[in-house]
Amino acid sequence: MVKEKDQKKAGNSPKKKGGKAKFFFFMLVALFAMPFMLPTVMILVVGLAPTYVAFLTDSDPEKTGATSVGAMNVAGMVPFLIDLWLKGQTQANAIAILSSSKSWLVILGAAAIGQLIIYAVPQAIATMSLAHAETRIKALKKNLDLLKDSWGPEVATAKPISTIVPM
Repeated sequence: MVKEKDQKKAGNSPKKKGGKAKFFFFMLVALFAMPFMLPTVMILVVGLAPTYVAFLTDSDPEKTGATSVGAMNVAGMVPFLIDLWLKGQTQANAIAILSSSKSWLVILGAAAIGQLIIYAVPQAIATMSLAHAETRIKALKKNLDLLKDSWGPEVATAKPISTIVPM
């Protein structure tokens, strides 16, 4: 049985099934829908600039940073897309949204929050894990002291059990 690493070395990387078909189907749907949703596409292409940059600069193979920035970037664009759809999908409305400083503040601010998540969440998790480990060490030392009081100092030795208790 050939392992995945051996396949990659031999140039026979395992491929995802249906990946090209899904891509071409999506592109075909987008091509036919483009004339009807051009203002939406305008806002998406311009507004997703932080996501493009995050995708290009993210060195993680899973692109988790780009995913975080992209999710928050899209969340920041949703109110303006809904506004565009309610007012009517015209290029004039799309340009009005893109020329508003308020919309850019919200879109870029949401992307910045995504970037903040990338930097803050791992730090917070590391801090909480360290605090939990320190609390656990204190509890174990307290329990060890209780055992020493009950059973004597031999309980806290690092000697093998066979040297302490004759078998």
